[in-house]
Amino acid sequence: MKVGYDLVKEQLFFRQELKERVFWFIHLRWIGAGTAIAITWAAYLGGQSLPILPLNIALVFILFYNTIFLYIGKRLEAFRPREVRPFTVFAHTQISLDLLCLYTLIYFTGGVYSPLLIFVIFHIILAGILLPPLSCYLYGALVIAALGGLVVLQDTGILPLKPVLFQIHLLHYRYGSSGISIPYLTFAAAILISAFLITSVKVSLRTKARSLLDVSHELDLINTKLTALYEMVKEMGSHSDLKGLMDSATRYATRIMGVKGCSIKLLNEDKRTLRFASVYGLSRDYTSKESIDIEKSPINLRIIQGSPYSISHIDEKDYFQYPEDILKEGIASMLCFPLRAEEDSTGILCVYSDKTYRFDEEDTKFFSLMTDLTAMAIENLQSSLARSWFTKKAVHQIRSPLNAIRSMLKTVIGGYVGGLNEKQKELLIRTDRRAELLGNLISDILRFDHDIKAIKRIKFLGLNPSMILKQVVQLYQSEAIEKGIEFKTEIEEIGNTMIGNQELLDEIFSNLVSNAVKYTPRDGLVRINLSMKGENHILFEISDTGIGISQEDIPRLFTEFFRADNAKAIEENGTGLGLIIVKEVVDRLGGSIDVESKIGEGTRFTCILPLSPPLRLYPKG
Repeated sequence: MKVGYDLVKEQLFFRQELKERVFWFIHLRWIGAGTAIAITWAAYLGGQSLPILPLNIALVFILFYNTIFLYIGKRLEAFRPREVRPFTVFAHTQISLDLLCLYTLIYFTGGVYSPLLIFVIFHIILAGILLPPLSCYLYGALVIAALGGLVVLQDTGILPLKPVLFQIHLLHYRYGSSGISIPYLTFAAAILISAFLITSVKVSLRTKARSLLDVSHELDLINTKLTALYEMVKEMGSHSDLKGLMDSATRYATRIMGVKGCSIKLLNEDKRTLRFASVYGLSRDYTSKESIDIEKSPINLRIIQGSPYSISHIDEKDYFQYPEDILKEGIASMLCFPLRAEEDSTGILCVYSDKTYRFDEEDTKFFSLMTDLTAMAIENLQSSLARSWFTKKAVHQIRSPLNAIRSMLKTVIGGYVGGLNEKQKELLIRTDRRAELLGNLISDILRFDHDIKAIKRIKFLGLNPSMILKQVVQLYQSEAIEKGIEFKTEIEEIGNTMIGNQELLDEIFSNLVSNAVKYTPRDGLVRINLSMKGENHILFEISDTGIGISQEDIPRLFTEFFRADNAKAIEENGTGLGLIIVKEVVDRLGGSIDVESKIGEGTRFTCILPLSPPLRLYPKG
């Protein structure tokens, strides 16, 4: 269906072509009229018998109205640039005046014998390019009729014959001869054939151009949808609670599909009823039912069993458990897909429109992709929450007996239950040290879980990144001096221009500076730079001459509990959670982080952070 967008874009495309040709026509007229004036004077001074005054009046008149055309063209371009009709009328005016002046020049340079007669065809070609095909044929008929009238007027003596410029005959006949019809018809055929060829080529090119515009429109729509889908997936991935994720999904689905509303219905534990887990764009009355009995709603039953369902026109024959609610809500059509976790359906994602026959095949395919991505996001978050719960439960269960073990070890090591020889004491001390590392790991895991949740709900305020970084550098300066590590800092004074959170920014700076000092050997170098990047971002870079990271390990650097082998060799105590917290914080602030490293040469971390996080990252409420 040709919607307003297509028509406007097509009109602008062809108007631009018309405007360019109209101005090109004006520039060409300067050259043509100026050259004609020079030729007439050269011929006159060379002894040709020419009516120099009428010819020059006609040519000067051409230059005069061309000046007016130039002024009018600029006014049209400035005040009515988006309208096609004024430029079309402008083109008609130019061609009509040109033909009038051209026939005047033809008459004064020999009439039907004039070599200027050939230029009539050029105007037919221009009319075919600039104007609709019918206009081109009308101009063709006009010039044929004008030539016939000129022949009759000169043949009858009403118009006297004028000197023939250069004595060149375009049509070889004598007035009064019966052979006049053949050259006249030949000229007429040339005009009509030219009109036919140019309009045929133009129509073909216009058809292809319209096809390209249609393709361009489709690509624009696809790009818009995919961009919105990417933002949808990105926002869903930023949620750590299931309700927030599903609310993002329904909100984005409504906007992307351009519909009235969207809902996610999840199966209850009994697998026999559905509940509204998230709704966008629908009234509270519609979603107030505690549950939907699948057995009483054949459509929901069919969807849960794995079949997508598209209803283009809801009427009485479509059976719902609460049909009166659908009519009251003003829903005319809907599209529903099952939310599938592996082989089983866990719920239904539906979009609702207040228009009948709203969803076509392309809508269905795209919504299917959206549903699959939503189902994957829900499943991943549910798995993550389950793992988090299990981890927290497990470490809490381990912590108490571990503390008891350490307490007993200290009692034995202290000699309160009897003496120990040196070997026994050394073994127990090493055991206690291992137990201490395990206790630290448990503490880090619990802190990590707390930090990730805190990152999600943190609030944004104005802050000074330069001051925060200077405080972090000062904190680790003494440790660097003890190891003989040189600190080189270039910290630009940015001021209180950043909207963020001091704890989050401190987390980034502290983790990266701490790692640089920790994994750089004695007499090494750590460079720290902070500066503006453009007008809306800050650039934080930290590089060292430390142990480096292998290319194989870099992709795993921001995963939980990962530590490279060379890092373990230097520092046995560690959980591998610091960098994943950094990555979470950078994502929370809407920034990016990159790593460059070579084994034995050092590592460079580059963080780019916006001065103000995107609106979608601000805490709700």
